[in-house]
Amino acid sequence: MRIALYGPYMYELASGLKESSDHEVRLFLDKATLPGSLLAEPSLSDADFVDIGPWVTRYSMLRPTASEIAVRLSEFDVALVTELGPVFGPAAGIPFVFIPTGWDLTCGPFPIRSRATRSRGLGDLSALAVAYRMRAGISRASGIWGASFAPFADAAARLGNELTNDLPQPIDTELFAPGLHRVSASEKSDRISIFHPSRIMMSADRFLVETGQCKRNDLLFEGMALAMSSGVDVHLRLIWRDNCPDQDIARRLIEDLGLTENVEWLEAGDPSGFTWRELADLYRESDLVVDEFGGWFGLVALEGAACGRPVLNHVDRLTMSQKYPDGHPFLQASSAAEVCEVLVRLLDERTREEIGDKSRRWVLRHHDRSVVGQRAVENLKGIGIQ
Repeated sequence: MRIALYGPYMYELASGLKESSDHEVRLFLDKATLPGSLLAEPSLSDADFVDIGPWVTRYSMLRPTASEIAVRLSEFDVALVTELGPVFGPAAGIPFVFIPTGWDLTCGPFPIRSRATRSRGLGDLSALAVAYRMRAGISRASGIWGASFAPFADAAARLGNELTNDLPQPIDTELFAPGLHRVSASEKSDRISIFHPSRIMMSADRFLVETGQCKRNDLLFEGMALAMSSGVDVHLRLIWRDNCPDQDIARRLIEDLGLTENVEWLEAGDPSGFTWRELADLYRESDLVVDEFGGWFGLVALEGAACGRPVLNHVDRLTMSQKYPDGHPFLQASSAAEVCEVLVRLLDERTREEIGDKSRRWVLRHHDRSVVGQRAVENLKGIGIQ
């Protein structure tokens, strides 16, 4: 079977398919949207595996059937697509599966509901055009493989579709892995180091909440303040991003809570952001990784867990029990008081190590990219593609 993958966040799945099967696998990445995290990956230069080109242009969006990317995809038996992939999937004339990452299902197809998230004027016109193409393409997909958390399930229902399968997010567990260095007794301290690389999105705007974009970062800041008032020494590392409106709000909140001296803002020093290798080091340097509190989880939780670190977030209990009947290792908090309780609990080094080891084993079992690659092949067989 010849499998094509299209989209900026399909690298790990493509790698997993290549590692776990003898199928021909080719990844197509658009040059303009190439994620900075990928830039240090040596396999990007493998011309037999990765094809990087200017696939998304004004012309290709207006006439997908005549686009170069549709022509290239047509050479394969099936395509797994994300982001703008549903625009080009139907034009390729082959079966394709839509694997949403977020915006492509919850925002892109809904230009009216998502208007508050973009600049007005010409942006509204282009959003309408993109939405038209996205809706038409999604309706023709052979399947929508997305986790049944409310943002995805609700968006699919609004389009008159349903999520047909769930493909776990794949992780490179060799790159995101515990460090070899063990902290010696002389290096130990009672300070808890937290790494929270998620975007700062605290607005309670209804659309942002419904689509899972509100990360409720303020719970972490307020819980951290409570913990410090009870004597817990905490150091928090955040990532500063350009064009993230809630960062200034967060900085003022941090100052009001008296946390400024305990918070460090990290800057990548490159507009493309941190590479995966840089992020892996930052995870390993922390005692606790904090994901988000919006009811679901993303790569931050998985990367932190793969590095053998406890992960704190808030996920929907029912959905998680359906996805992982054997349980999950994430620490849970839905209030500042509960965040504080977790920080106090993690003062114990043995507790941190036990939770971290459990987290690592769980990721290996469910989210290692080779494991996910095998599952993707089984999913394809389930819809008659093999």
